[in-house]
Amino acid sequence: MRVTMDNALDFAQGGLLHSSSRILIIHQGALGDFILTLPAITALRKALAPCFLELIGQPWVLPLAHCPQYADRISDINRADMAIFFKEEATLPEKLCRDLGGFDAAFVFGNSETLAHNLRRAGIKNTFVLPPFPKLRMHVTDHHQRSLAEVGIFATLSPPRVFLREDEKKWAQDLVFSNGWRDKEIIAIHPGAGSRKKVWPPSRFATLGRMLAGDSRRLLLIQGPADYKTAPEALTGLHGVPCEIIHGLPVTRLAAVLSLASLFVGNDSGVSHLAAALDVPTVAIFGPTDPIVWAPKGRRSSWLRADAGCGPCDRKTQHTCQSQQCMEKLSVEDVLAFIGAKISC
Repeated sequence: MRVTMDNALDFAQGGLLHSSSRILIIHQGALGDFILTLPAITALRKALAPCFLELIGQPWVLPLAHCPQYADRISDINRADMAIFFKEEATLPEKLCRDLGGFDAAFVFGNSETLAHNLRRAGIKNTFVLPPFPKLRMHVTDHHQRSLAEVGIFATLSPPRVFLREDEKKWAQDLVFSNGWRDKEIIAIHPGAGSRKKVWPPSRFATLGRMLAGDSRRLLLIQGPADYKTAPEALTGLHGVPCEIIHGLPVTRLAAVLSLASLFVGNDSGVSHLAAALDVPTVAIFGPTDPIVWAPKGRRSSWLRADAGCGPCDRKTQHTCQSQQCMEKLSVEDVLAFIGAKISC
């Protein structure tokens, strides 16, 4: 059951608000999906002006939004008492119900009507379900803007932004500049992605890195948790090139390190979205996925993909595709020329 449009409009226009309103937002997505939701969270915060806003989601992602611009508190969606809320007609834990009952509204970026129903059972009568992905071919941020309008919140969404704490900035500067890179331009590359099907050949990332590096530039290679094969492949091709490997960092520290880059080049991955949200000049390489829907949004972000005569593909086709022409047809020279035309670094 969804909240009726009339009730949603009443809430958004202030009919159910008061000076101490508390808002809950739930988002279960990974890094890239979450970053593309930040503009919608901003719109909700500005439109509803709550005195308190809590975000529930993935604990390795949410620290990016634990700041005055977004959330006053963050909570882990994976904790045991929260799992019960995804079961139909479950016996809800009393303590969590008391905590949740103190919220005036909840916005769920997801498709779980069961979760929404149980939130209402827990006492959050004004619970709104906002589908996380578009059914039409439009960018995710435009989809979120349309979803907010459907519940009476009208706003033009700006590109995502990630805000860094001063202590994190200083930590990153100490890390990177301690090796003599203070007067060097930093080029960051991320040769991995959540799926191997979205990865431009790591050997080409290595060649690109060699061509971008030089006396006045140094390379940062980002290695994510799913990059246990792609990162070593790229490193093999970078042998002899001064390169700092960044891996295993909390997301806020990864963001702080990325913010020092003069250029970021990556695949369709959460790290590319993070770089774009930090206003780093970003080039995202796309293959089977659709950049019209998923491209990083930022003032200085761009994307490219090869004209392979196929794609973008649905998930089933991506999984079964054996040729990967959408990646293979994109040469190092193509990417280098694109960087020269789009990015000034």
